[in-house]
Amino acid sequence: MNQNHTNNQCTPTFKRLWNRDFTMLVIAEVMLCMSCYMAIPLLPQRLAVSHGISMECASATMIAFVVGICVSGFFSSWLIQRYRRNKVFCISALCLGLTIATMFVLTDRTAGFTVAIRDVEAIAIFLTCGFFFGNAKRVLSCTLLIDKTESCHRTEANYTAIWTSRLAIVAGPMAALALTNEARTSLIYTIAAVAVLLSMLLVLSVRFPFRAPEEGTRILSLDRFFMLRGWSTTIVVMLMAAALGLLIATKQDIEFYLFMISGFVISIMVLQYAVVRTGRYTSAVGNACILVAMAAMLSYHGWAEDTLCPILLGMGFGLTSSEQLYKLLDHCDHCQRSTAESTYFMASDGGLFLGIAYCWSPAHNEAMSDILIATLFILATMVCTAGTMAKKKHNKFHA
Repeated sequence: MNQNHTNNQCTPTFKRLWNRDFTMLVIAEVMLCMSCYMAIPLLPQRLAVSHGISMECASATMIAFVVGICVSGFFSSWLIQRYRRNKVFCISALCLGLTIATMFVLTDRTAGFTVAIRDVEAIAIFLTCGFFFGNAKRVLSCTLLIDKTESCHRTEANYTAIWTSRLAIVAGPMAALALTNEARTSLIYTIAAVAVLLSMLLVLSVRFPFRAPEEGTRILSLDRFFMLRGWSTTIVVMLMAAALGLLIATKQDIEFYLFMISGFVISIMVLQYAVVRTGRYTSAVGNACILVAMAAMLSYHGWAEDTLCPILLGMGFGLTSSEQLYKLLDHCDHCQRSTAESTYFMASDGGLFLGIAYCWSPAHNEAMSDILIATLFILATMVCTAGTMAKKKHNKFHA
């Protein structure tokens, strides 16, 4: 009888990663990421070109979004230790959905606000959106996904969460362009808001065990937010993400995005082999693909620029950034896995939206875009090479 009672109290175990709960959470991750990456990266152009927002403000909205993501990180540890984690996500997702739903006001030609008021309104909305997105993303991918995964599968779970976000970065703007061509722009924000609410419902469908709140947790903390070690890896990810942000903002072409996703898929297939995934020179191969693609874009304008180059870029970006995730996990102490993934998220999304912000700033020179993108990738390659030469091979197991 005691034995049966003990078995009833055990947490259910899964022999494989892709069980029902994990699948529901990954789909929620897709919905959450697509909602923001579909609604936000292309909005500065519409604000600046069509709706009277100044170029400085259009750029500042992206910076405000990054600031919101960063500020939310200081509260992450306290929120998930003090309250139920799935409820923290649901409240953040609900607030994010409501914030996205108000964005159509900024694209309404009949709104009778002065330019100054519209600028302040735009920055405030994006700051709020960044705060709730950052909080929801950390709780879901850095905590809830790991909570529903056994220890032996957690590195693969981190890897899946990062790839979900990476694919959404390109798929989101591609979907927004397709919707813009077929329907009114305001429909994008309606769909994005609905996607966030669907992610909330999916998380509510997964049962999480009750955890007693921990006392003495500080309200402001770097725990589960930013890992100071592995700074060189963070720089590499940020530089590459900034270059990708410039590409997204300047290459607003569905075919370009489609071929880049094809490159991502190729890198996913290659990374199925453990010797590639944790190899010491995986980043070198990825960087070589990126630099070849950028050299072709700078020297040749034709079919290769629209087809082969984005495929090589997607493949190279996938290989290098995946290897950087494993480097961050190598730097982990026990129970720092969430902090490592949050650090990657900060570097990736921070660099991405700062790249978009620069593209819409008055300092941006369209004729020099490809050179700037190539320069960012070269700097990332240099930092990555220095880190590879200085570090040992990856550990087979991570914290």
